[in-house]
Amino acid sequence: MEAVEFAAYAGNGVIEIPVEYRKDYSSGIRVILIKDNQSKYTTEPSIQERIAAAERLAGFASNNSMTLEEIRNGRLARQ
Repeated sequence: MEAVEFAAYAGNGVIEIPVEYRKDYSSGIRVILIKDNQSKYTTEPSIQERIAAAERLAGFASNNSMTLEEIRNGRLARQ
């Protein structure tokens, strides 16, 4: 058996598998749940809250003339 470990937030019964593992773990997996009271993920917003925030941003960005590359470059410059 091959195993990987990662921290995740479970919202509404959904656990998101990190992108780097999705190809190799797309089916036939076994899940063991361990509650992590010290994890930063226990305070993350729910998936629905994140979707709602993304939809608000999409509405805001629809009137923006910047390209995705310009937005990305601006964001990276602030980091």
